[in-house]
Order: sequence, then C-alpha cells, then structure tokens
Amino acid sequence: MKLNVTFLFLFFILGLSAFKSSAQDQTKKFRIEIEPAAFTLRGVSGSILYNVSKTPNLSLGLFGASVDVPLFTRANMFENVGGDTSDVRLGFQIALMARYNLKLFKEMESNPYIGLIAGWEYFDIKQPYHPDPVRLTTYVFTPYIGYEFYFYKQMLFLNPQLRGVLYLGAQSDAPARKEALSSFLFLPQVSIGIRL
Repeated sequence: MKLNVTFLFLFFILGLSAFKSSAQDQTKKFRIEIEPAAFTLRGVSGSILYNVSKTPNLSLGLFGASVDVPLFTRANMFENVGGDTSDVRLGFQIALMARYNLKLFKEMESNPYIGLIAGWEYFDIKQPYHPDPVRLTTYVFTPYIGYEFYFYKQMLFLNPQLRGVLYLGAQSDAPARKEALSSFLFLPQVSIGIRL
C-alpha cells in the first residue's frame, strides 16, 4: 500500500512538472531512450533519435532490442509455441525509427506523437519436446502512438506508447516445424529517456 501511494505521488509530481514545461529548447537535438521492462526480461531495448527538422517535430533514428519474450505476449505473438515450458527469446532486432511530434499543446513541452519502426528481427524458440531450437526471422513494421511527459529541465521524459506490430515475410530455419509468428500484435510499452 505504501509503495502504491509512493508511485501515485511520483506520477502526480511528474505530471505537474510535465505540464509546467514551456517552449522547447531547440538546441537539444538527440533523444536517448531505454525500456526498463527489458531489464526484467534478461535483455536490453532502446533507441537513439535525432531531430532533423527546424521545428522540433520530426526525429529519425535507430531502435534495437534483445529480450526474453514474456508469457503473457506469447499466445498473441506465436502459433504452436507452448506456455511456461518453452523458452522464447527475441535474439536481436534492429530497425529504423521515425517520430513526429504533433504539438497539440503549443505552450507546453509535453505532447503526443506518432511514429514508425521498420526493421528486421529474429526469435529463438526452444520447446521441451524437441532437442533443437528453431529460429524465426522476420521483417517488422510498427506504427505507434505515444506521449512524451517531460520533467526536470525539459531533459528527462517518460514515454508511454502503444505499438501495432506487423510481422512480414517470416521464415523458419526448420520449415518442417510448426512454430510460426502471428501476423499482428498490439504491444504497450513504456520507455524513459533523456534529451541532449
């Protein structure tokens, strides 16, 4: 209970400082973000973006990830992959990334955005009934929406987002095996970042 009250207080303070932020400092062109949930999934996930427009609306960059796939996403993400007895890992993802800030609240730093992640990734799947793992490779196309909540001198931000992941051209290194990727997945995500 005490922990919940502490989190509510922190989010309240972050929200107030996010809405108090004023006009954007256009000298800060880089954004570096990490997704903290990845650490609990024995991995790392993050991105680096660079503002390419005169107004700070359009940013381009790179995204990368390598994590264990949690149980709660496997049923929607894969076909013919067992529950808690299987080991599923996103071995590597590399992608180009674009983000466009919508600037709905012109007097505030914190604003919603739309974005796109497009790249390639592979999954390694180990099933208890088969001695050898299978590798699934695929192209990924991910439109997403989010909101950057700025706090602390308009440098640090919290970034909740909702991604719609499309898997295109999935291939298996063992075509006789039944494991396969689904074609679409909704994926909520939260990252924290710094703007430099």
